[in-house]
Amino acid sequence: TVLWTVTDVNGNTATCNQTITITDTHLPTIICPDDINVNVDAGTCNATGVSLGTPTTSDNCGVATIVNNHPSTTYPVGTTTVVWTVTDVNGNSSTCNQVVTVTDNIAPSITCPTNITVNNTTGLCGAIVSPLGTPTTSDNCGVQSVTNNHIFSTYPLGTTTVIWTVTDVNGNTSTCNQTVTVVDAQNPTITCPSNISVYAAIGSCSAEVSTLGTPTTSDNCGVASVVNNHSSTSYPVGTTTVVWTVTDVNGNTATCN
Repeated sequence: TVLWTVTDVNGNTATCNQTITITDTHLPTIICPDDINVNVDAGTCNATGVSLGTPTTSDNCGVATIVNNHPSTTYPVGTTTVVWTVTDVNGNSSTCNQVVTVTDNIAPSITCPTNITVNNTTGLCGAIVSPLGTPTTSDNCGVQSVTNNHIFSTYPLGTTTVIWTVTDVNGNTSTCNQTVTVVDAQNPTITCPSNISVYAAIGSCSAEVSTLGTPTTSDNCGVASVVNNHSSTSYPVGTTTVVWTVTDVNGNTATCN
């Protein structure tokens, strides 16, 4: 308030008031602390004790308050935008954003089902195995999927390694191995050629039999060899039992006489 006074030549006076109003239209300035990148705490799905730092502020008349919209020091996995606000003594305010990124760097855990050993399915050179069992899994943030690399229920002879993979909700993965062993427990089959009856050769007490015939054989995985126990083509008078043996590719055998 400016008080004006007028005085005449004889000393008389009068006054009036003039008001001058000054408004602070200057916003304060604020520079946020650097963005923060942290990992989750062990066994949890968040980070605790995160120190944000302090913004840099200034104002022509003076700073009254500096606050942010995230009073907690605990942050979840992902990105959180912290909004800082500075207010000057005349009520003007400005804001800036600070980003806190929490990364889940903890892989899930997985324990495979027990290894499996089975005999072949009859007639097959393999086995139908279903189900394989269920892995035991866990994760600090949550399991999203559990899969394995063997989409078929039929397994070949021998040992197949099934790789199980668990993926958590944040894309971390772990694997374990389960083996499925299929044993060929099925013997081959063999049907002998017809029995043979011949006369002794003239002047001899034996007979030459050059061709015994061929056994009929089969096997679920394949025949490796067919042999008999009589290497000579000469047979004495009387009855000789020829033992035919079929062996499959996995060492199983069968005989006929």
